[in-house]
Amino acid sequence: MLVVIAVTGVIAAILLLQLPPIIGRTDRTADFAALNTLNRASILYKTIRNIGGNDVFEGLTTDQARLTALLDAKNIDRIPVANIEGNIFAWSIQEQKWGILHVVSGTEVEMEKTGGFTGFITGSYDGDEKDIKIPASIDGTAVTVIYQDVFNGKGLTSVVIEEGITRIHARAFKDNDLTELVLPDSLTRLDYGAFMDNPLTKVTIGPNVTIIEGGVFPNNESFTAAYNAGGAGTYILIGGVWFKQ
Repeated sequence: MLVVIAVTGVIAAILLLQLPPIIGRTDRTADFAALNTLNRASILYKTIRNIGGNDVFEGLTTDQARLTALLDAKNIDRIPVANIEGNIFAWSIQEQKWGILHVVSGTEVEMEKTGGFTGFITGSYDGDEKDIKIPASIDGTAVTVIYQDVFNGKGLTSVVIEEGITRIHARAFKDNDLTELVLPDSLTRLDYGAFMDNPLTKVTIGPNVTIIEGGVFPNNESFTAAYNAGGAGTYILIGGVWFKQ
């Protein structure tokens, strides 16, 4: 009897250790299923309305408004909420499809709330997610600056930066796997190497950037020359040279 009880206890312990990863995989699978449904619904939404423009949800500026439009059109039966804590469904205007992003929280970075550095994201990102969104506020404090090296070498594959951020410090996103980038219109300054060592080939930038220091983008001199001539817009890298799209 003692042997049976001991074996049962070992099995229970093993199951208890395995349960969180199993639940995590189940939640992730459910989120990807919801994502596929959203993308199919968006195609249907566009087809039924014979939308011919570049953006399926032209005129709708928030994801909540886009999801509500799909719900009102009866293309979905409810507005989905991601099962993985901190994740959201986000519409990419560039790619014209839904994706899953992780919203960076105050448990993953340091958010300065007092003194001269108020509004700065500092420290080093210690989250696991690689597709992230930097929100307009963290823990009730508006984000205005991303400090140096915060996201350096984190294996990021995509990043969404919300409006309100005015400066990205040196090497803040250095050495990641970013191929495309949309910068907020509020941005005014990019410090040395902010996006260095990323395989970027497409950058959308607003009209208010007045300082782009060295090494920010691949072939940075070509980018700054193109931006100084062309202003706000989307730029693509072809043959080592940046062109306005």
